Amino acid sequence: MKPINERDKQVKSRTLFNPWLICAVCFCVMAVDGFDTAAIAYVAPTLTQLWHLPQAAMTPAFMATSAGAVLGYVASGAIARRMPKRTMILLAMLAFGASSILTVLSKGTISIAIIRFLTTICLGMVVPAAISIAADSARDHARASATIAATTGLSAGAALGGLVSQRLIAGYGWEAVFVAGGIVPALLLPIVWYVLPSGQVSTQTPEAEREATNTSSWFAEIKGLFAPELLPATITVWLVAFFGFLVNYLFVFWTPMLLLSLGFSASSAPLGAAANALGGIAGNILLFALATRFGIQRSLIVTLSIAMLCIIGFQVDGLGRSVVLLLIFGVGVGTISACVAQSALAAVLYPAALRTTSVGSAAAIGRVGSIMGPSAGGILISLGISAQHIVLLSCIPLSIVAIVMLISQMRTSGKNKALELKGS
Repeated sequence: MKPINERDKQVKSRTLFNPWLICAVCFCVMAVDGFDTAAIAYVAPTLTQLWHLPQAAMTPAFMATSAGAVLGYVASGAIARRMPKRTMILLAMLAFGASSILTVLSKGTISIAIIRFLTTICLGMVVPAAISIAADSARDHARASATIAATTGLSAGAALGGLVSQRLIAGYGWEAVFVAGGIVPALLLPIVWYVLPSGQVSTQTPEAEREATNTSSWFAEIKGLFAPELLPATITVWLVAFFGFLVNYLFVFWTPMLLLSLGFSASSAPLGAAANALGGIAGNILLFALATRFGIQRSLIVTLSIAMLCIIGFQVDGLGRSVVLLLIFGVGVGTISACVAQSALAAVLYPAALRTTSVGSAAAIGRVGSIMGPSAGGILISLGISAQHIVLLSCIPLSIVAIVMLISQMRTSGKNKALELKGS
């Protein structure tokens, strides 16, 4: 049996020399997750027509999707303490792939909501683990960039799903979307097993790794998020996560349905979800480019401003189809980048011992917002409020996120100035 330090060197060498390969695989894992999470939005317009339901009838399925993910996010930290993150990802992918295929047995909104709830528990477990592995594999100066790059997979998967699902539904029925959501994860499993590190290893020193491993308990880790030195970071990350996810999932789940009211057909409505996700990819690239130079906070303010300008554009009457899709694209630039930014903030602001727990808890808080967003959309639609007005109301939470980022940037600048004065 090889000495522990020799094994550490071998695994660490693999991690150090392949950080972007690891990040690329995490990107693919997140892409599959993004596709399966948004799958219900792709098929919702078709199901409401086949089952002769009002648009708001899909609200339970949307809420169940987010509620299951909350449980998965919360559980991820505790599970990561008991098994390697790679193993957790492999088992969760296998489970949500099988559950996705089971969705084709659904005969009504209740059954599909139950199956989606079980599916997204496993989907929720994957995200914090993949983000943590991507962050751990990168050097300190590249950790935010690696996190943004990996998390962009969620948008890429949702965008590809929006484009592909249109053809799948037209050619094979709505069931084909969920069958694809089950087969693709299975095909990815061997790559995940081969590329991702098998142990809880990062680019830290051995002493830091042992300290991370010996953290007392998951409840102690949650308590650690509220330590005086970390409390401002926790409040900032959680607010960004909550309001960012609220608006993002309002658009993710209800955009196809809203497009029906704007003259789009049921088969072309998934193009709205694709436009939103493609905007998210563009926003993440912009965030990636700006973050290194200006920091996450300032960069997010830029992307949020783009989204709010596009929301205002929705208030113009008589918009053409291409203009509507372009505006949805612009909204995705800001809303999805907010979801990515909360993960990047969590990965950067917290120590390695708290990274999986901090990312998971922030994502769980975000998913609470993701439950409230689609729920609010369903209520507003049932009350007869127009699509333009619903879109306009989403400016309020986006403005809150921008204000939180501005305050966070001011605090960061103040700390840096204090350190400079102390050093001089």
